[in-house]
Amino acid sequence: MRFLKVLFVSLLALVMLAMLAIYLTPLDAYVPKVEQTLSGQLHEPVSIQQIDFAALPLPHLKLQGVRLGEQEGIVARSVDVDLDLLSLLAGQVVVRQIAVRDGTAHLTPLRKLVELFATPSVATQGIAVRELQLFGMSLVTPGLTLGPIEGKLEFAQGGKLQRAWFAMDEQKMTAVFQPLSGRNFVVQMRARDWAAPRLSQWPFDSLQVEGVLGQGNFSAQKFAVVTRGISLAGSGKAEFSDGWRIKAKLAQADAPLERVMALLGNQTELTGALSAKGMLSAKANSLGELKDNFQFDGEVRASHVSARIAAGFRQPLVFDEIRARVVAEPDYLLLSALQAKLYGGKLSGEASIDRKDALLKADISASGIALNHLVEALTNDVLFTGSMDSAAKFSMRLGGGDEFPANLLLTGNFHLRNGTLTKVDLLQVASNPATISSKGGVTRFDDLTGLFKVDEAGYHFRRVKISSGSLNAEGKADIGPSLQLSGTLEADVKGTGGVVSMPMIVSGTLSNPLVRPSGTALAGAAVGTAFLGPGLGTAVGIKVGGFLTKLFGKNDDKNSEINAAPDAPAKK
Repeated sequence: MRFLKVLFVSLLALVMLAMLAIYLTPLDAYVPKVEQTLSGQLHEPVSIQQIDFAALPLPHLKLQGVRLGEQEGIVARSVDVDLDLLSLLAGQVVVRQIAVRDGTAHLTPLRKLVELFATPSVATQGIAVRELQLFGMSLVTPGLTLGPIEGKLEFAQGGKLQRAWFAMDEQKMTAVFQPLSGRNFVVQMRARDWAAPRLSQWPFDSLQVEGVLGQGNFSAQKFAVVTRGISLAGSGKAEFSDGWRIKAKLAQADAPLERVMALLGNQTELTGALSAKGMLSAKANSLGELKDNFQFDGEVRASHVSARIAAGFRQPLVFDEIRARVVAEPDYLLLSALQAKLYGGKLSGEASIDRKDALLKADISASGIALNHLVEALTNDVLFTGSMDSAAKFSMRLGGGDEFPANLLLTGNFHLRNGTLTKVDLLQVASNPATISSKGGVTRFDDLTGLFKVDEAGYHFRRVKISSGSLNAEGKADIGPSLQLSGTLEADVKGTGGVVSMPMIVSGTLSNPLVRPSGTALAGAAVGTAFLGPGLGTAVGIKVGGFLTKLFGKNDDKNSEINAAPDAPAKK
């Protein structure tokens, strides 16, 4: 019994001495041989600064300063190779785990390495690897570096890759890869509260992607993204072998309008709910440049829209719904088949935005719009009411809301039905020449038509015609930048056979309009009354006065023809 104890202690001492000898044996002399062997198996040049061996707690090699490939390859501060002791005793080299720490990996050589481990070729050369782990590694792609990254690659008995798992930013983003035939991989990616490098303005509240990774491309069978309240869902494809190309079919996109405007860098005050579906694409040399090169072609719907176009507007314009076909490019936006509902009526037409020149252009028609509600958004002083039909073309400098209407050029025609001209009584002035002016009162009409123009000089109305059961009137009017009024009207009182016709002058302000007979009309009325007596003489004198005004009056109206398409407003 004593002999067995002595023998056991002696054998244990010999094993410990052998392990200590191995542990203390310098291995730098083996570096060239190891480099040569690994280079042959990995099909890339391998360089190692130092090799250490440790027997405890389990046998493992520690490689310092490892590089795989040329300049754009894979570099690691250290690589720990844990060997399986039982397999070593049986004469087999089985690597239980390889841990790669603190380094960088370029995309192309990393993909080659993963593909190599995805096949059993390594195992057939006498080495079996069970697991490869990554700690503190950075992935270098064209124009973008991702990291630090942790990961784990698991291999089957035959050496074939079974599963690869990667994570970033404390596992806020994870990706799982499973190999398919033809060097493709099934990919499942998840992220929550994560921002990709160089896309910090688009942090992902949540991200789910499922697809297939091929050589230089990724096909997303489905994806769902939520960022800053904007949600996107659909399918698509990304190509990255030579630059970056993305094409995605948006099955559904929902976003608050104010979020979209903020991402576009537009300061226009716009709120509402936006939904869209269509094709989204982008092309760039690097991933970081993609955000500035997106294009969209699809259907867009916005509801409960509030738009404050100019700082001086009393209230924002309110749209119940807007629908359009949208083609959006980095510097250009086209809205065709435009349909909108607002203030009880409809708008239709098309519009475009040139972002480079910050210029909005539109060609629209309107029907059935309650004009008083529309005007109330602009000013407290409502001059017209009624149901409006209109056709107009306009161009507007965006970002110049404080300069309104100087940043706007608009021309068109209008037709108001069953409305009122507020704050003036044209019938009273036309029927009673002794009325010097009219303050207050209303003029009801069946139809009011005309042409209009808006520019830096104000609002201009031409070929204005008013028709009601009691009078007809024609004329023109202008509203200046300070809301001062100027213009002329000629009104015929119905039921008088055209005898009672009154030329009138429009003046005052939008909040306090004044209408009075013209000077020639008053002079003619006085002369006619003197020669022919009151009544008929007065009426004839007024008509003669109006005729003389038309015959000898100076016509310097710069807005006599305002139905042409407007030019772009001048840049300030």
